[in-house]
Amino acid sequence: EKPLSLYVFSTNKETQNAFKSQTSSGSMVVNDAVVHLSVETLPFGGVGASGMGAYHGKYTFTTFSHQKSVLVRDFSAIGEYLGENRYPPYADWKIKRLGLLLKNRKIPNCVSMNLVCFLLGIGFAFAVKLLAENSTFEFLKNM
Repeated sequence: EKPLSLYVFSTNKETQNAFKSQTSSGSMVVNDAVVHLSVETLPFGGVGASGMGAYHGKYTFTTFSHQKSVLVRDFSAIGEYLGENRYPPYADWKIKRLGLLLKNRKIPNCVSMNLVCFLLGIGFAFAVKLLAENSTFEFLKNM
């Protein structure tokens, strides 16, 4: 049998990657539990007996080509600061902060985001070119 979710608790990257690549499960979470259900952009479903999907046409391919969602908890200072709200005691400020973190947000329009990145890239290229033309550094003149 294959689990609906697989939870791995390890700071060793080799162990994490071994579980990710050598096991089959509906989803996988590293160093946390259940939090992947609150991430709307991660698919949730099972493999084999723990998950049946739609089939016909392209849905058959999608159903039988499982994409395992993997969430890895980061133990950085920012991650720990944001995550501390999950644990009791639950003061009013913690409940408000949790509400902000779990609030449904629109996914940004990719076209406008790509356009902004493209324009920033062009602007950066022109800035480097101007800097190179007016610079005394040889390595910039060769760019």
